[in-house]
Amino acid sequence: MNPPLGLPILAAVLEGAGHTATVTDLEALRVIPDALGAAYAGRRDKWPDAVGFTVTTHNQRGARECIAALRGAGYDGYIALGGPHITLLGRDAIDTQESWGADAWIMGECEGNVTQVFAERRTGLIEGAPLPIEAVPAPLWDKHRPAPREYGGNMPRLEFPEGISMWSRGCPHRCIFCGNPVFARQRVRRRPPGRIAEEMADLKARGVRSVFVYDDELPGMPGGDGWLTDVCAAVAPLGMTWKCQGRCSGKTDPTLLEAMYAAGCRVVMWGVESFSDKVLADMQKDTTEADVWHTLRAARKAGIANWLFLMVGNYGETARDLAYTEARLSAANAEGLVQWRQVTVCTPMPGTELYRRAQEEGWLVESPEVGPQMNQVYAPTPWLAARELRHWKARLGAA
Repeated sequence: MNPPLGLPILAAVLEGAGHTATVTDLEALRVIPDALGAAYAGRRDKWPDAVGFTVTTHNQRGARECIAALRGAGYDGYIALGGPHITLLGRDAIDTQESWGADAWIMGECEGNVTQVFAERRTGLIEGAPLPIEAVPAPLWDKHRPAPREYGGNMPRLEFPEGISMWSRGCPHRCIFCGNPVFARQRVRRRPPGRIAEEMADLKARGVRSVFVYDDELPGMPGGDGWLTDVCAAVAPLGMTWKCQGRCSGKTDPTLLEAMYAAGCRVVMWGVESFSDKVLADMQKDTTEADVWHTLRAARKAGIANWLFLMVGNYGETARDLAYTEARLSAANAEGLVQWRQVTVCTPMPGTELYRRAQEEGWLVESPEVGPQMNQVYAPTPWLAARELRHWKARLGAA
């Protein structure tokens, strides 16, 4: 759907330090582990000094098999793992993955020490060091395969080709289900508007027409309205369309949403999850139903389309709570406030507060080997049977 952001940024850091770095999106290029191993076996003279893999919970099996393929081909160079899955599991990442054949496991942001880690071939569990946000370089798309214009983008698609960018990092909130360990529960750090405009202009020069701004949440975050207004003024002359994720808040200024629309924003994906105040409180969402209504109405008045993320199987959620969400969703639809929605299953991800509670309370069912799939029901909760979860997922999807 979209190219990964972390690796081309790390490539820019390494190139800036005098090294040669390339990034290959194996999934986008449809390179399976066996093909990767065969390619390495046939080109021993081209082997790199070091290889790094970004590992998510969903692609951990593929990463493991790719590393095994490299080692099976005879590659004995340095291999380091990073990404959200490694950060989530911490010490457990080594306990469960040391058999993969990697040398190092890097947690968190690592632009500040990635060069030293690779140059010194550090081993074991390593705490990444972040750079000041203004010092983080733009992604080095010249060294990324395939090119950004080759990606189709994720729904809702505005224009093709679609690129990707990150304007800020961090999320100070404490949602118990959140599986983003890299930027979660951190203060928001915001990039300079001029640097953002330069990066967007570079994407446009590469043939990209629309951009997914991949911040945890862009509008609705505390203290960011003035900065985001400045960013909108900087990117508006480019004439590109863009979409982003946002946080519902009763403090969202309608004039900010108007500035976003004028700068090319056409869709915001709002993490609504539930219309029930009780459920929102139980998941420590720090939002209320009133926040949701205010935000959706202000966005539509500004001309921005609303995408709602909803979940079933939330902590403490009952059939009565879901019936309430269904009724309020229907009312929002009748008011023309919902253009798209996605209904997923709240899944206890390793390393999250929800996982800890489920384990402590005795209702945790480990997910299938391929990792938690938030699109499917594979276990009940203490409040709903699995068949009820499937029922409500289908109902909200059709409401």
